[in-house]
Amino acid sequence: MVAPLTIAVTGTAIIPKRAERALLDVEISATGFSRAFISAEVQLSCRRLEDILRKISPANDSQLARESATIAHWSMTSLKTTSHLPTDQYGTVLKNAQRVYSTSVSFDIRIRDFSKLGTFASQVSTLPYTLIHSVRWALTSTTRQAYESKLRAMAAEDALERAKDYAKALGLTAVWPVEVKEAQWGSHDPNAVMKVQEKAMDMRRPVSDSDPAFADLFFEPEEVTMSSRIDCKFEAE
Repeated sequence: MVAPLTIAVTGTAIIPKRAERALLDVEISATGFSRAFISAEVQLSCRRLEDILRKISPANDSQLARESATIAHWSMTSLKTTSHLPTDQYGTVLKNAQRVYSTSVSFDIRIRDFSKLGTFASQVSTLPYTLIHSVRWALTSTTRQAYESKLRAMAAEDALERAKDYAKALGLTAVWPVEVKEAQWGSHDPNAVMKVQEKAMDMRRPVSDSDPAFADLFFEPEEVTMSSRIDCKFEAE
């Protein structure tokens, strides 16, 4: 009796969904010869940013407050202070060099109401020493969890159909699974990272309130792709 043929395939599943959150990476940083001065300047911009965030965050934990707020979540994610003596191209400390101090603070900000995103970005851009690195699009954890089971089933069905196609091409009619291995699950959008420096988000230079570069910006949310991939082995005869 001829042994069954082993067919190894990869099943995939993809579900695109409109982004539900805009993730902003915001950094406030300054460099100078006075540690006290740059620290005070960064702290001042941090307090001003926090004031803006509190005004548009949920007033309480009720569902109504969360759904009506511009901000879904925000947090200060890192604080970094460094110092160094300037050197030449060979790494030698310059003569009479003054020590240079740097301070930076990073914020993770998640926007729920996309219609307010441009206004918020414009407000943030007027803060001294403030840079918005990028806007990334994402789904909520609730949405991702809701589609996990469906994605796994779709990936398994895709793997089975692939195995049947190979079996049919080889003149085999009976196909059954013998091994299933989950390879990957996640949400991804290859175009989800939108660099916004080109939209004049870097505020490490003086500007006036009338500067047209800081008019309200409009951001069109991208689709975020949820995907699943499994490696399967089938036997056929």
